[in-house]
Amino acid sequence: MSARRVALDLPVLLQALLCSDAKSQALRQAWQGPDCLPLVSAEVAQSLISALSFPGLQLSAAQQQELLADFLPYAEVVQPLATGRRPREASPSLQLALSEQARASTWVSDCPKERGRCQRAWLRRQPGAVRSLSSDEFLASLSCFGQDVTS
Repeated sequence: MSARRVALDLPVLLQALLCSDAKSQALRQAWQGPDCLPLVSAEVAQSLISALSFPGLQLSAAQQQELLADFLPYAEVVQPLATGRRPREASPSLQLALSEQARASTWVSDCPKERGRCQRAWLRRQPGAVRSLSSDEFLASLSCFGQDVTS
């Protein structure tokens, strides 16, 4: 079975990188394992870099680089083609997930409003092609497929 192609919403990604709770650790294990292939575009990577450099986080440049190294080497870089059909209000990760170039199977977001927007966009394009899941649902789905990412 090939790895599930996953686009992660920025808040989910930041929580996984910045927190050390069980859920955050499970998310990191998921993208570092063989069953999940995280996707990243230049825009998503730039958003991540900007978020990590936010002064309120008080992260040194070395700490920022270390956190980026916990994610970027595991991600496949996808450059979505610019089209007039993508929703302008969509986050960079949702735009990535909606792009044909990403061939995403799952988009992970903990924002119900964004997930609803995502589902409506996918239904117009390819019903059932991509699943929109919360981070808890995503981790549970990995456990169902034999990958225990919660221990």
